[in-house]
Amino acid sequence: MTAKICGIGLGPGDPELVTIKAVRAMEQADMVVVPQSDITGRSIAADIVSRYIPAEKIHMYHFPMTGNKADLDTRYSALADEMARWAATGKRVCYVTIGDTPVYSTFNYLRDKLLAQGIATEMVPGVSAYSAAANSQSLPLCEKDGSFCVIEMPETLDELPALLERFSSVVLMKVHKRLPALCQFVRQADLAYASLFQRITLPEEQVYDLLTQTPPQDAGYLSTAILQRREFR
Repeated sequence: MTAKICGIGLGPGDPELVTIKAVRAMEQADMVVVPQSDITGRSIAADIVSRYIPAEKIHMYHFPMTGNKADLDTRYSALADEMARWAATGKRVCYVTIGDTPVYSTFNYLRDKLLAQGIATEMVPGVSAYSAAANSQSLPLCEKDGSFCVIEMPETLDELPALLERFSSVVLMKVHKRLPALCQFVRQADLAYASLFQRITLPEEQVYDLLTQTPPQDAGYLSTAILQRREFR
């Protein structure tokens, strides 16, 4: 049997938003690798996974909360090597990630390293944070003949006016420390809608109307923003 490792999207954080297919994949796995922060020690993914599979299947792996790409790459390489060894012995191995697997997830980096070793990969989709955010407000992102874009919060916001003219909605992921710049942009732009969603679907979730509210500085962590130039009717 060809070794294959599965990346599973768990959705934005609410355990009820995990798909049936994701649960089945975890149940059938021999080992489920769950990422955890070195600093906080908390893992939203672990909180979700523990509801569906026994603890003996769960393998916690610690990632540093750092922007040091060399350090992260070393960790990804070490984990990919370990997962490849497990898969080579016939174990069914899964790696879980918050959100939707192809979108800004750590599994994308592991996938590259696994493929380089001849290990096949597959992905199980999860509900994205921006989809959960829009649904929470009954907010359309686009309609017929329209489109929307999803980008990482840029260092400078010079490109946003053109994107807002071109797309029905602009979704900004990984807002984090650039929240003050976003708030300043919204105050100066002529927008119909602008909201920041922090920890969406989690018990501590917060939704800020950026047209009327100024969020606290720490609200940018685990946050997604949705901007619209024109109102949907």
